[in-house]
Amino acid sequence: MPALAVAQCPVPSLAGAVSAASLPQTAARLKGGQVVRILAIGSSTTAGVGSGGLGFAHRLGPILKSRFPRATIEVVVSGVSGETASGAAGRLASELVRHKPLLVVWQVGTNDANFGVSSDSLRATVSGGIRAIRAAGAEALLVDPQYSRWAERSNATEVAARIVAEEAGRQGVPVVRRYAAMRLVAASNRSAFDGLIAWDGLHLTASGHACMAEQVAGTIAGTAR
Repeated sequence: MPALAVAQCPVPSLAGAVSAASLPQTAARLKGGQVVRILAIGSSTTAGVGSGGLGFAHRLGPILKSRFPRATIEVVVSGVSGETASGAAGRLASELVRHKPLLVVWQVGTNDANFGVSSDSLRATVSGGIRAIRAAGAEALLVDPQYSRWAERSNATEVAARIVAEEAGRQGVPVVRRYAAMRLVAASNRSAFDGLIAWDGLHLTASGHACMAEQVAGTIAGTAR
């Protein structure tokens, strides 16, 4: 499966502080060459809209396998376009029971910001979702909202990113800082940023998905260093 090389990706690695304690089970299995099953849940980005069939979640397995060749990487992709955090949280219970993942990668907050979901509602949903993941015996990695041309219309996406960071911090969950990374690209290299965002100003292009996959996989791999 093709993937954009790290050197070609203009998005900096702003995955946040990640230690082995952040995802201990995942780190141990990656280093031990064991089976690592990942549930990627979220909205259109997780579904792979704009990727030509190679969304970020579909790329995670091959990237991680290249870094941990002895491990068996299984990625279950569960993305629903247009879904807010509450929609994904509502599906979590059945998805956790059905797939029994070791790690849940939850892409969350973009549609909540775009659709005007209240801060209190988003905060409660993220907090409850993390608790549900842990109650099922899985580990959680959150991917915060996407900086896009839509995000430039107001501070709603920035607020959503802050809420995700705060709730993850309270529960000791690592966060892939997608918002901050893409905002830096937009400020420093607009043409590169435009190459990551599709014509609609919101969804990722195939290159955007490849960059995001490198950022998410890099965060996961960082726990096993």
